[in-house]
Amino acid sequence: MIDAEKPFIPAELTPLFHTRSYRELTAEQRLRYNQLHALYFNEQIMFFETVLGRPILDALLREPWPERMADGLRAFRNEELAHTEMFRRLNEKCAPQLYAGRDSYFIHVPGLWMTGLRWAVDRPLLFPLFLWLMLLQEERSIAYSRAYLQERESIEPHFVAAHRRHLADEVGHVRCDEELLDALWKRATPLARRWNARLFAWMLDEFFGTPKRGQLRVVDELARELPELRARRPEMRRQLLALSKDEAFRTSLYSRAIVPRTFARFDGAPEFRGLDICGYRPLPEGTR
Repeated sequence: MIDAEKPFIPAELTPLFHTRSYRELTAEQRLRYNQLHALYFNEQIMFFETVLGRPILDALLREPWPERMADGLRAFRNEELAHTEMFRRLNEKCAPQLYAGRDSYFIHVPGLWMTGLRWAVDRPLLFPLFLWLMLLQEERSIAYSRAYLQERESIEPHFVAAHRRHLADEVGHVRCDEELLDALWKRATPLARRWNARLFAWMLDEFFGTPKRGQLRVVDELARELPELRARRPEMRRQLLALSKDEAFRTSLYSRAIVPRTFARFDGAPEFRGLDICGYRPLPEGTR
């Protein structure tokens, strides 16, 4: 039984928490926003694993690998399948009215975008940027899951249990991502690495960075469920969008404390220098 009196995610992991609007909400309103954002966050994990992770792993398994690596990729893929099912069941249990017959309520991707994305992820040798994205997101998932465990006494137990399980597998996934990058990134030509790095920076900002479409829909749903917030909805949306210019918020998403291995690899890859990557600042010369 889901405990609807408890938050579903640590408050500091929600974007509205970083705005003035959040401080103006009542305790009941904050709690419902927190719960809705947690459902969105689960959707984001499922989207990443179903649209990016598993198709990339399927494509990589069509390549010749040493037996140890091939076995690792198959285990990786099976764990991603299990994660998706776990978060799907959790969302359905929490909000059957939102997830009846569908896995995604807040995340909507236009069909044309999905067609192009599916074409690209099926070609990871041509688009190794997806390996960078996998490494970044899975390392970030480790930090987020640890935040759940640190606040486990106050967070809804089913969510704590899901993120404990997620954490156990993501540590191994990060190691596999790094091994794949070592194998494939340097195989690409210098020109291919440069345009892959630029495309990576754009994709991160567009889909996995500061609040945009899906996170705005969380506020829309909050105002739908709590009609007293409808007049404040435009201002909440405006403040969420303004976080794209808030460097402290950007650093709360990605930083050397959150994704240390990924940022260390950016430092060693000249293709990423000079790019606007959420939360990333290259180390000064002589300190790398």
